Amino acid sequence: MARPDPRLVEWTSHALAKAEELSVPRSDIEDAVLERHHERTGNTGAADWLILADRLAVAYNHPDGDDWITARIITLWRPRR
Repeated sequence: MARPDPRLVEWTSHALAKAEELSVPRSDIEDAVLERHHERTGNTGAADWLILADRLAVAYNHPDGDDWITARIITLWRPRR
């Protein structure tokens, strides 16, 4: 059976601070995670998954523990060009 895609997004306090620091609306990041989950790649850092969206890298976990409908954003940054 296929694993469900996330439908909800939670944030770490670190990720919230990074979004504010980068002046990126939370809704834009949440939409990117939910809409681009199928494009994710494995991440070797503190989070399981990584997506690139609009010059932004978002590292997140899914599932969030045993919760298969929630993704938890761990951190985000603007990759160097």
